[in-house]
Amino acid sequence: MPSFKTENALLLSFRPLGEKNYLLSVLTKENGRCLGVLKAKHPPQIGSFCAIRWQSRLSEQLGHFYLDDSHSFYADFLDDKIRLYIFSSLCAVLNEVLPERQKVEQIYMLTVDFLNHLAEPCVIKRYALWEVDLLKALGFGFDLTACAGGGSADDLAFISPKTGRAVSREKGLPYAHLLLPLPSFLCRRTEKAEKLHLIQALSLTGYFLTTHAGIRQLPPTREQLLYVLQTARIESEML
Repeated sequence: MPSFKTENALLLSFRPLGEKNYLLSVLTKENGRCLGVLKAKHPPQIGSFCAIRWQSRLSEQLGHFYLDDSHSFYADFLDDKIRLYIFSSLCAVLNEVLPERQKVEQIYMLTVDFLNHLAEPCVIKRYALWEVDLLKALGFGFDLTACAGGGSADDLAFISPKTGRAVSREKGLPYAHLLLPLPSFLCRRTEKAEKLHLIQALSLTGYFLTTHAGIRQLPPTREQLLYVLQTARIESEML
C-alpha cells in the first residue's frame, strides 16, 4: 500500500468533502504539494504545521492523511492583522503555483525560514523578497545585476515586464511607460524599504506571478494584502 513516512507539512488550504471529511492541500519537503482526505470533526487551521502521513491503495489515488499533531502560526499572531494577511497570502500563493507531488525542497526551505522569522521587524519587506525568491525557484529569476540597455548598474530603476531584466534610470526614462518600477531594495537587500517601495515590489512580483508562474489571477488574500498596504497606516517596524 503506497504511503510516505510522517513528514512536517504546512497546511495551505482545505475544503469540506462530505460530512466529517476535508480535502487538504499541504506542502512537504520530500513530496512537495500533496492533496489528501482527512477525516476529522474539524480541520487544522490553514497555516498550521502538522506531522502528517499520507496513505493510499494506489500511488495515483487521492489517498488519506493522518495527523499526529499540529502547531498553528495563526495562534501566535491573532492580534496582528498585517502578519495574518501575509501568512494567508503566502499559503494561497503556494497553493496556486506549486504542481502536485513534485519535490520543491528549495521552496519548502525558503518558506520555513521565512515563517521562523515572522515575528521579526521588516516583515513586509521580507515577504516581498520571499516572493522574488519563490519566482526564482520556480524558474523565473530577475536579472538585477546589470542594465539590459547597457547603462550603469549603479542606478537600476526599472525592469522589463517581458524579460525581468533591470534597466538603469538613464536608459529607462524614455520608455518608462513600457517598464515597471524597480524598488532599489530588491537590488540591495540590506537597504531600508519605504512604504511606496514595498507597494511597488508587491505589484512587481504580483505581475510576474500572473504572467510567468501560471496564476491567472492572484488569490484574494494576496490582493487584500496589497490593498491594506496601500490604504492602511502601517507601523514603521513592519516595513
